[in-house]
Amino acid sequence: MTCEHGAVTVMPGRRRGHPLAWGLIGLVAQTAFMAGWLITEAWQGRGYSPVTDTISDMQAATAPHAWFPITCFAVGGLGTFGFAVLGLRPALAAAGKRAACAPWMLAAGGLAAGNSFPLIPCRLADPGCTASVQLASPGGLTDAIVASLAFLVLAVTPGPMAVRVRTLPRWQRLAPMLAAARVVCLACFILLGIASTAGIAQGLLERLLATCCVLWISCLAVNLITVSRHPHATASQPTRTS
Repeated sequence: MTCEHGAVTVMPGRRRGHPLAWGLIGLVAQTAFMAGWLITEAWQGRGYSPVTDTISDMQAATAPHAWFPITCFAVGGLGTFGFAVLGLRPALAAAGKRAACAPWMLAAGGLAAGNSFPLIPCRLADPGCTASVQLASPGGLTDAIVASLAFLVLAVTPGPMAVRVRTLPRWQRLAPMLAAARVVCLACFILLGIASTAGIAQGLLERLLATCCVLWISCLAVNLITVSRHPHATASQPTRTS
């Protein structure tokens, strides 16, 4: 995926919207997403394994208390979308057209990751449930496609996001982290695809990928909070180099 690159333009220094609030919403969204699968594992029973069974299985029609992860993921998806579009996008507007699609990629990936409908018919931990049974249903097929696309988008987004923040003095410190996150997230995504095909440790790798995505998004939210609390701490112009 590529974004349009162009000359950097400096926007007026006025604050738009409520960046502090959207930064906090971004953090809450990531916390809700993590809670959705970390807490839910506690009541899945002996047949469910976090190593081999996916996060999606905890939202299946037969899963106990499926409403909890569904609610958490919905909050996480909607919160991430709002944070990216209404908080992060205006905050990075001074970067002009350089990788301008990055906030929208984050918004789309977060919203897709928070989708839980239609429901998967059963968990692999349930007697008689197989991967073929899941994929033969609208819920299972939708989850396989949407979840894969969501994780792919979230895995590649740190790349264009690093390009976008690199020209902004108060954001450029995140560029090395974002560049590293793209490598790690893409590696996890590829390994997840291999594990899913082999049927080995896909649950563990999915959780590792989800955690990596939550971490780099949380770093953006924390930086937005920091920048909005001290709007005049540094100059708004990029540093000149000789």
